[in-house]
Amino acid sequence: MTARKWSRSILIMLFMVFVVAGLSLKSASAAGASPLIVDSGWLSAHSGKIVVVDVRNGKSYLKGHIPGSISIPVNELQTKPDAIMFSASREEKILGKKGLRMGSDVVLVGAGREMAYLEFWMLDYLGMPRLHVLNGGMEEWKGQLATAETKLPPAVFKGRPNPSRYATTAYIRSHLHATGVVLLDVRSPEEFAGTDVRALRGGHIPGAVNMNYVNNYVTDTTLLKPVSELKKIYSKLDRRKEYVTYCQTGTRAANSYFVLRALGFKRVRVYDASWIVWGSDESLPADDVSYFNFVPLLNTVKKLQKKVDALEKAGAGK
Repeated sequence: MTARKWSRSILIMLFMVFVVAGLSLKSASAAGASPLIVDSGWLSAHSGKIVVVDVRNGKSYLKGHIPGSISIPVNELQTKPDAIMFSASREEKILGKKGLRMGSDVVLVGAGREMAYLEFWMLDYLGMPRLHVLNGGMEEWKGQLATAETKLPPAVFKGRPNPSRYATTAYIRSHLHATGVVLLDVRSPEEFAGTDVRALRGGHIPGAVNMNYVNNYVTDTTLLKPVSELKKIYSKLDRRKEYVTYCQTGTRAANSYFVLRALGFKRVRVYDASWIVWGSDESLPADDVSYFNFVPLLNTVKKLQKKVDALEKAGAGK
């Protein structure tokens, strides 16, 4: 073999080594990927290496929480009464004061079915790379509880907001019927059809697909279904498209956002304002529109008023 051929053979061998090494690293990285959904066993095994964040209100936290967890109520990250996420700069100040850093490895713990996932979406939007949610929340925690508050030293939190995780009303309006964007209405079928009216109008955003978020859960529990079952539920969705989830105020939408992220969907947004804003603005288009029937309510009020008047009159005569 000539020196030239020998050199070529060495280069080919070196190239193959680098390719194999790269594939091995990629596989190792995938295998070691941090799970978004964790259970109590995982939480206990990683104790001391993670920051546990309790997203419930302060009173619930002080009544009993996972030992060592800090309190960052999700409602303190939203406007009142609109329940819209604060600006990124304001969120950074709040989270930094609580001791969070961008590189913190965080497990979010809530109660009920939605709030932990709402805070997950907020932190995910802000760019935090290591986030998890305790499946089932406090209802599934079997360990001890603490009542003493845990606080971390203040830190500098500098987010990297990802606009592709957030949908505004203007964004929705400009992408109605866009071929690459799918609106997922995760409310109940009754809300979607306009028979359950919770805003100025009932109905749904034109072109939206109804996928009720309750299907993400094991019946009558706060536990998400196994990933294998969730995959079946969302198996017909085209992963090449972008999905925008919405509900009434954004809480249920954040849960479905989380599930899609956990299943590996890359292009997912939450429409934070959701139907409470869209449905109350008659300049915005809607399908299956209906309005709340106030007549029965007014008649009931009149009947109650007559009873009150009669009781007062009877009392005055004594």
